[in-house]
Amino acid sequence: MPLYSLASKEILGCIKEYIKRGELVRISDALEYNNILYREITFSKKLFKNLRKENLGYLYINEKNEIVNEKSLQERLAKLAYFSEVLYNKESRICIINAYQEEAKVEKDRKDYKLVANGLDFLTKEGISDSEKVKQIVIKLPEIRKNNNLVLKQLMAAAYKCKEEKKYFNLYMLEELLPTYRNALSINLQKIKLINSARDCYTNIKKTSDKKSKQMSIRFNHKLTEPLIRLSFTMGYFIKLVNTCETISEMSDTQYFKYLGTIEKENIDFRVKLNRSKKNS
Repeated sequence: MPLYSLASKEILGCIKEYIKRGELVRISDALEYNNILYREITFSKKLFKNLRKENLGYLYINEKNEIVNEKSLQERLAKLAYFSEVLYNKESRICIINAYQEEAKVEKDRKDYKLVANGLDFLTKEGISDSEKVKQIVIKLPEIRKNNNLVLKQLMAAAYKCKEEKKYFNLYMLEELLPTYRNALSINLQKIKLINSARDCYTNIKKTSDKKSKQMSIRFNHKLTEPLIRLSFTMGYFIKLVNTCETISEMSDTQYFKYLGTIEKENIDFRVKLNRSKKNS
């Protein structure tokens, strides 16, 4: 179920002095703080057709549709709104639940990695020494994916149970869900560190698999071309991953969570920074 919906005419009337021309105004499910219910309002525009909306501003209102102007309260509500998006809002790119894979996708990944291992076996026979090292990584990845999926399933169940019991997202729910959330992130870090451990091997294996798959003696041999094509694709993914995650790939869990804390604070502060003032103020 979406976390945000279009603002009602009543809400739009209450905040009309904060809305800029052409903006889409959405309002969140209720957030509870000190036994009072609040909602986050977002302002966005579609800059180009089919591109996702970027939020250009925020407001927080209470049960009486009154604007929250106290900065310290804005900060607390921004934290709740940010983590409710991370834990519940499947429409958001930052929602951790989107990392969960259904069994059909898990099975497909398992088969794909088996193909990759076959491709690496072929390159090992061709004298590519790095292939065996990368194969050991590929063999371990499905188990990490399985463990991560298990933790994400636990997180979804706990999040659903909290919502059913407490109705509104609050600090108590956040504290209850954080350990499982952190566990899922820790397992993902394991995956990144494992893939990063052979980062110097991937470019050569990708180039070699591309070259081999185009050779006339191999091109029409489906039993060889399919593993080599899948191997090339996977090496491209590994290369992109290690480059994207270079900052965290050498971190311990403690360093990683400290780093994440900084990122989370930046995202929360961003919401507060973009808290709207009246158009003419």
